Amino acid sequence: MPAHVPSLTTEPELLGAYINQQLDGIRGAAYGLTEEQAHATPTKSTLSIAALVNHVTNASNSWLDRVEAAPGEPTKIASADEAAAQYAAEWNPTESLAELDASVQQLQQRVTDVCGRVDMTTEVPVPSDAPWWPKDTQTWQVRWVLLHLVEEVARHAGHADIIRESIDGATMYELKAGLEGWPETDWLKPWAPDRA
Repeated sequence: MPAHVPSLTTEPELLGAYINQQLDGIRGAAYGLTEEQAHATPTKSTLSIAALVNHVTNASNSWLDRVEAAPGEPTKIASADEAAAQYAAEWNPTESLAELDASVQQLQQRVTDVCGRVDMTTEVPVPSDAPWWPKDTQTWQVRWVLLHLVEEVARHAGHADIIRESIDGATMYELKAGLEGWPETDWLKPWAPDRA
């Protein structure tokens, strides 16, 4: 995907494209890393790029489950304790970087599919099993959920950028250029393993 979302004409297309662009950012942050680097925590944070990829994939799929079930609830809703255990496990993934990347790509296909067929005004029930959910709101529209995904994935893509720079100094544009095979210019050199 180019560095900028294309000028699309419908709200669902645009929301899907913005989510997928941010997912591309997370994929780019992982580009060219070894397994050890992907699971490393080189900053004061305990976050690794592998953990961020895993968390974003799982959380985004969970939100899409809610969108697809709306106006009802998903068939399988984890209890608060189950959700807490799942959340804790997301931050220590055992999957390889290739498996995590494949999961992101599957998620991107799902985002495009879901955004292509859902009604933005459908009401999605607000979860109520944790203190951070609003107590005075029963539902929000699909468009709110998709905008929330843009926000949340972008936040974690930024985390991934910082972690990647801490590993080998690589930045988003050079990683994207390397991942997508952009031509080298005087001002942008695509990242390659020999530049690490």
